[in-house]
This record gives sequence, structure tokens and C-alpha cells, in this order.
Amino acid sequence: MLNFGRYPVKAVNVALIEPVGSHGGMDYYDSGLCGGLASNGVPVTWYTCDVSEPCGSIAFEVKRPFERIWGKEPAWKRGLRYVRGLFSTMHDARARKASIAHFHFFHVGPLEALGVMLARLYGLKAVATIHDVEAFKPGLTSTSLRDLTYRLCARLIVHNRVSRDELISRCQVSAAKIRVIPHGSYLGLIAPAMDRNLARDTLGLPQDEKVVLFFGQIKEVKGLDLLIEAFGKHREAMAPVHLVIAGKVWKDDFARYQALIDQYGLGDFCHLHIRYIPDDELSTFYSAADLIALPYRRIYQSGVLLMAMSFGVPVLASDLPGMKEIITDGENGFLFGAGDADLLGKQLVQVLSATPDVGKVVAQASADMQSKFSWKTIAAQTLFAYKELLMVEKV
Repeated sequence: MLNFGRYPVKAVNVALIEPVGSHGGMDYYDSGLCGGLASNGVPVTWYTCDVSEPCGSIAFEVKRPFERIWGKEPAWKRGLRYVRGLFSTMHDARARKASIAHFHFFHVGPLEALGVMLARLYGLKAVATIHDVEAFKPGLTSTSLRDLTYRLCARLIVHNRVSRDELISRCQVSAAKIRVIPHGSYLGLIAPAMDRNLARDTLGLPQDEKVVLFFGQIKEVKGLDLLIEAFGKHREAMAPVHLVIAGKVWKDDFARYQALIDQYGLGDFCHLHIRYIPDDELSTFYSAADLIALPYRRIYQSGVLLMAMSFGVPVLASDLPGMKEIITDGENGFLFGAGDADLLGKQLVQVLSATPDVGKVVAQASADMQSKFSWKTIAAQTLFAYKELLMVEKV
């Protein structure tokens, strides 16, 4: 471990550059990290889009130079506004003597590459959190631009070891450049859980039956078809039970999921909210559920997982490497064999029958959210990564 006492460290002053923000659910992550840094005494400014609003009670500076970059206007016009936002951000960051430009990437294309190049030109150390090593939509990432961008970054942050290993093997990134820092919890960022009866009344759900929730973007890698198949084959053993599916379809066709619902005769037991779920409805959906199901076929990290654990709702997830770095089966959540609808169905029966001590599992998950996944803890690890870059050896 580095002993910073032997070396002077330049002042840490962070420009967190994340233009998605409240447009696409990154406001919680951005607010958590900025708030955590602020609580560790670090000056930080969040540069984001014009619809973003911070969450939580910890104050930090927010600037919105990325104006009108989302919507249905031509891509070239929104792209030019994005570029203008980058230049405005860099000019402002340099004026307030920022030392770190921290980006967040789900893919790397021309705009992402330009942001890192500008940070370097403006004299900032570029740090990027790589949320998805490989974009789940083909064509979003340019391999050549990605490799160049990663070379220009002084540090790359990932949320788990599987992402680190893929970054090394797929992108030929040096292990010395990568730091593994977990995704933080949602405690203090989301509205508190509401009364379950009220939540169920709001959603038109029965009070005296079990409710399983699938929440978030609906796309092929999320495995919703596995959940519907498991529900269809094992519903009688779980009964009385209802399945709530809530989220917007992304590069997928819900018709194939509807066909499965019809095939298994689940129309009366499936409650569909196929739309974007705004922040002010999150507590309603999570508070109404007895169990959150995450039957993902592939994932690097899951905000839904951490949000469920933050709300105090038990989670049943695929035993993918990224999930297993957060969940220990039977201790703070439940796992099943990824891709196997039958195993998923059997685990649903077990958990909903309360054969395991679900209350104990929920308590441990809540404790984890308050300790190792708290944003103050995450920000302290991030601050250490910043300081590594800003050390100046004594002459």
C-alpha cells in the first residue's frame, strides 16, 4: 500500500463528467459518488445534462453544460451540443483548478474519446469508470477509439474482478492501470420504503399473495424469458403468487415475452408496466414485492440488485461472477444456476415458501449496504485512486 506521508500529493479537485444523469438513471450513482467525495472533504463538481437533479442530503456543486443532448432531434445536432458541453466543462474545470476529470462509460465512441482527449489537453488527469466492458448493443463501441481512450486514461475503475479480467483480456489494458471499486448502495439516495399495503393498493395487487418483481430495462441479456418460463412451470407450487414486470423495452421485442405469458396461461397472474418507471415510483414497486428476481444471462454489475438490497427486499439472482461478488447465497441473498429456468423455478419455490430464514438474509444485506457498500466507503477508495495519480516525489 502506498504511504502518502512520504510524498506530497497535489490537491484533489474533481470534475465528475457524466451527461446521462437523471435522463437515464445515473443520477443516483453520480450523487452517491459526489456526496461521498464531499463527505471525505474533496471539492467536486458534477457536470451533467440539463434534466439532472442531485439525490440525497449531502451538498455538492452541480453544473449542467450538456443542454438538449437527449430527445428526438437529429443526432448530429445533439452531438454538436454534446461537444459544446465538453468544451464548456473543460473550461470551467480548469478555471476552478480541477486536477481530476472522472468519466463514466458504458461504451466508447467518438464523443467519449473526445472527452478524454480534451481532459488531457486541459491538463487534467483522466479517470474513467467502466460500467460495461463490452456494450450490450452491437456497434456502439469503436475498438480503435476504445483502445486509444483507455490508453489516455490514467486510471480505469471497474466494479468487480470479472470486469477487471475482461478489461485485461479483451482490451489489453495493463492490470496496473485498473482499480476495482464496488458500486455503492442507494441508502440516503432513494425515498424510504412505503407501507406495503399502500404500495400494493397503488399497483392493484392483492394483499395476501406473494409478489415477485422483475424491474429495469427489458433486454435480451436480462433473461426475462427464463423468469416467465420458471413462473409458468412452477406457479402452482408457489401459489398464490403474482409476477410484476416493470421497465422499458430496450433493443428487444416484448411480443416474445407476451407469447410466453400466453403460452403458460399467466395473463391473470402477470402485471405488466412496460414503460419507463420514474424515480418517484421506485418505492412503490419495491415496497410491494416479496422478492426481486434478476435472472440475467450476462451482466457486469447491477444497480437493481443494490437498490433491492437497499430497500430491504430479498433478491434471487443468477450465479454470474459479478453477482457472486456481492451475494453470498443464503447469507445476504439467493442465487440459482444462470440460464436454467428449472433451477430458477425451484429456487423461487424455496424462497417464497420461507424455507430459508429470509429475514436474516435481508438483515445481512442491509448491514452490507450500510458498511462495505456505503458511498463514504466507496468514495474513500476512489479518493485513494486519485491520490495515486497526484503524488509528487520529493526531490
